[in-house]
Amino acid sequence: MHSLLEALVVYTLVVLCATYCLWIFLPAGLKQRAARALMARSARLQVSRTLQALAQPAAGCASGCSGCGSEAAAPAQAPRVHTIRWARKPGPPPG
Repeated sequence: MHSLLEALVVYTLVVLCATYCLWIFLPAGLKQRAARALMARSARLQVSRTLQALAQPAAGCASGCSGCGSEAAAPAQAPRVHTIRWARKPGPPPG
């Protein structure tokens, strides 16, 4: 009986970790659809701020990623240019 409980705990943790990894690597469009589907199932889930935020369309270029929502409002800055100056090693003295 004790080993059955241990196996159940381990299997539960593995399923939770796999679900978390899948959620992390899921594209934003699919996360959005999943959040809308969950909100449509229950009135209690409609109140969840996390699901409401996930159900909103991503700001920016509408490509489906959620990476530049806050950066789209910020003015674009020119990339910094670093100049590299090569110095010659002093050679042997002439003569």
